[in-house]
Amino acid sequence: MRFINLDHSPYAARVKIQIMHKQAPIDIIAPPLSLKTPEFLAKFPLGKIPLLALDNGDYLPESIAIMEYIEDSYPEVVCRPKNAIGKAKMRVMMAYTDTHLGPALLPFFKALLIPDFEFNKQAQFKILCQTLEKFDRWLYQNNSQNDQFYKANIDLGDMTLVPIIWYVNAVVPLFYKGDAFTNLKYLNQWSEWVNRNEAVTTVIEAMDKAFNAFIKSI
Repeated sequence: MRFINLDHSPYAARVKIQIMHKQAPIDIIAPPLSLKTPEFLAKFPLGKIPLLALDNGDYLPESIAIMEYIEDSYPEVVCRPKNAIGKAKMRVMMAYTDTHLGPALLPFFKALLIPDFEFNKQAQFKILCQTLEKFDRWLYQNNSQNDQFYKANIDLGDMTLVPIIWYVNAVVPLFYKGDAFTNLKYLNQWSEWVNRNEAVTTVIEAMDKAFNAFIKSI
């Protein structure tokens, strides 16, 4: 199998963390065709990166589907809790990232890509902070022990969230002065914990380098 990747993509980054953490025999490659071209859309109908090229010639899109497929294909290094409630909590984290935090961050990212894009930065920053505060409360209720964040092993939920958290820190300060993580005790403890993982730090470093190059190019 081959994983079609862009280093600055947080959606690709989550899958790369999984591949590296599992040491799965999956080659990580650049897109074989230029993005947004008719040729790309003809070969990849959803028109999105990342993609997983399967051994039978098919291509699997969507990062969450790719992660679940890799987990089923290479179960030796476990990245998914074994019990039902553990899996459910993992998927809550994944859903929070893509349906709560991602949309709260999106206007800042759009402003990065579209020079004349206008939005109320103060109001959106408040929404972003409220969205992060929700998850901090959720971590307290579901992953705290003796008033500290606790989790034994990194899972797909952590891998999904960590690149978006990185983007919050990287993109928001370009448009608004303020610390979105002030007083988020459990989320900050989670960030410290997850960034001890070697696969996480390796992928985040590559994303940081690619993002800075991308910023210079626009």
